[in-house]
This record gives sequence, C-alpha cells and structure tokens, in this order.
Amino acid sequence: MRQVGSAADEEDDAPEGAGPRRRQKPPAARSRPRIQRPRRRGQPTTFIGRWQQGLRNAVRWGAFWSVLIGVFFLTVTVAGLFSGGHVAAAVGSVQRGFDGMMADAGFTVADISVTGAVNTKDTAVTRLLNFKPGDLMLYVDVDEARARVESLPWVRSAQVRRIWPNRVQIKIEERRPVARWLHNERHFVIDSDGRIIGVTHARGFAALPLVTGKGAPEAAAAFVALVATQPALKSHVKIAIRRGERRWDLQLANGVRVRLPEEGAEAALAELVTLDREQKIFARDILSIDLRFANRYVVKLPPGSPLIAKTVKASGGRDT
Repeated sequence: MRQVGSAADEEDDAPEGAGPRRRQKPPAARSRPRIQRPRRRGQPTTFIGRWQQGLRNAVRWGAFWSVLIGVFFLTVTVAGLFSGGHVAAAVGSVQRGFDGMMADAGFTVADISVTGAVNTKDTAVTRLLNFKPGDLMLYVDVDEARARVESLPWVRSAQVRRIWPNRVQIKIEERRPVARWLHNERHFVIDSDGRIIGVTHARGFAALPLVTGKGAPEAAAAFVALVATQPALKSHVKIAIRRGERRWDLQLANGVRVRLPEEGAEAALAELVTLDREQKIFARDILSIDLRFANRYVVKLPPGSPLIAKTVKASGGRDT
C-alpha cells in the first residue's frame, strides 16, 4: 500500500538540482467593476453650485408661467373689449375725427364731370356711382365706379379719375351704332361688335341700315362694309334679310328683292349696279333678281307681265 508522505517527503522526492517547490497562491476572488457615471458638462460639483443652479431654474420657470398667465389675461381682456364694442367705438371716434379734418381741409367731392356721353344721359351716369357730392375724396373707389358706368348699354369703356382736391372726372367712350335690327316688330340698335345696345325708335337712327333675320346682328358690320362698296345702291336698300346665317337678300325701296350669293357678294353688287345703269332694271316691273349663279342671273316677273322678247346680255357676262 502506497502511503502519502508529508510535505518534507515530497521535498525529498524532488529531483536533484531542482529548487524547492513554490506554493501556489489561491486565485484571488473576482471583484465587480465599479461603474462611474459621466458628469454632465457644466454641472456644479459643490453644494452651493447645485443650490444656485436650482434657484436659477426656479426663476426661469416662474418667469415662463408669469408670461403665460399674462398673455392669457391680456387675451381675455382684449376679447372683452371687442365684444363689448369699446374698441369699435374708439376706432370709430378716431375715424370721425380724421374725416372731419379731411372735410375741413376741403377734400370732399364738389364736382363730377362727365364727357363723351352722346346717347347716355349724365344723370344716368351719376345715379349709378358709388359716391355723391360731399363725400370724402379718399373714399372714392374709382375701379368700382368705372365698372358701374360700363354697365350702361351705350358705354363701351369708361375712365374715372380723382382730381385733387375735390373733382372727379368721368370720360366715356360710347358704342358706335352701325345698323338697326328688326326683331319681333321692334327695332334694336346694334354696334360694330354685333352687340345689341337696346330698343330704339327711328328718331335719330333712321339713317342706319335696317337688317333682320337670325345672325343679322353679328354680320351687320360686314354688311355695312359690303354696301359701302357701292354708294349708288345704298339709298335703294330698304332692308337686308339674313338667310341661313350665310348670305343676304336685299329688299329694295321699289319692292324688288335681290338675292346675293354666299361668296362673291361684292362682285354681285357691282354687277347689279351695272345692270341698273345700263338696263334700268330697277325701274322695270319685276319681282326679284337672283344673283346666286355663277354664269347667269334669274329675273322673276310678276303675274300677267309680258314675256321678255329676247335675252339680255349684261356687261358682266351673265345671261337672263
């Protein structure tokens, strides 16, 4: 049986030349790492410093809540003043004082002049304005006044100017009447744009050409220019009738009806004047002349009229 020797025996059993064995130290117990919290920058480390910082924070929050409460009470106070009418009364009082100063200085409307009105009465203009004599010049709205004046039937455009200290000038450009439109047994004056100006009587506009039919107002200016190419024919035309919104029929003063083509109406009118000059066709007993065909014209005779014995050759090259 093997016996366990003592420590001295173990030393004796060590090989020669080896030094004495060192006793192994028991491993040291592991200690927990110490956690160090980082210190905030600028954070005081002393008690007095922390006390001063707390005091400053308290002052800041106190000021913040004081301002917030002040704003709240100010809002409530202002709302109460407005709801009670105190602010409006104060503003009105200041405005009345200012208006009184302006009136005393002579800045009130004393004269309203209207120029350019021929078919528009001055009273109709001044009645529509948004101001009157005695009102302050400062409150004259020229844009609104211009829009009101331009709503009148005869007014094409208007200019409204304030001339300080006490004058308002209104300059009107009226519409240019070019023809009368017969519709539902009523006469309407129409301008160069085909706009119906209004109902009118023959007085003052009897010299204007008379047109009728659907689309006649829009084509009236072109018709007037067409007839102007033959001044000798203008006095013979009693009324022009628009057909299909494409062409014209002319009713002459002697009862003869002239049918014009859709295209080439100016050349047809020139040929009609030539026929009257050479053949006295307007003085003959006929009902109508149709100029819508390219190589001839057609003459319609009244019932019982003797037949024409021979074909008449017009200088324009058409046959009847």
